[in-house]
Amino acid sequence: MIQKRPLNPRRLRSHPPRGFGWLDHRLLRQGYLARCSAPATALYCLLVCAGDGYGLSFYSDPRICALLGLEPALLPRVRRELVELGLVAYQKPLYQVLALGDAPVCAPASRPALPAPPQSMKLSPPPERPAPAPVPVAPGVSLRAMVEAALAAARTGGQHD
Repeated sequence: MIQKRPLNPRRLRSHPPRGFGWLDHRLLRQGYLARCSAPATALYCLLVCAGDGYGLSFYSDPRICALLGLEPALLPRVRRELVELGLVAYQKPLYQVLALGDAPVCAPASRPALPAPPQSMKLSPPPERPAPAPVPVAPGVSLRAMVEAALAAARTGGQHD
């Protein structure tokens, strides 16, 4: 078992003095992240950070595209992906980040495939394949470590060390 210790004790994270943004660990453990394309994950993170105490925000489409580096034509598909997974509700101009249920609403096979983005975009949708099993993570592991573990598992076809 890896012994954990802060790598930089002077930069320990704490709750922000204001705001409501946080990411539920079930995004990883219940397979939501494995079912989201990279642009959908980026949009979800933006909406979490922008939301108020009820998860509500109203960034415009042009502002979202500018913040995330998305082509405007891609945003409706990315938004629909989050709605179909039950992660957000959308009624123009309002977004609501929803409480997570016990498991994702739809299976990966029923998610519509996103078109390949232009070369100018760094984000690209994952290949269509069954989602890997949730990555087992010890309590207290950072979000970065969880995301890296999920990405590593996706690259190896869901096999964990």
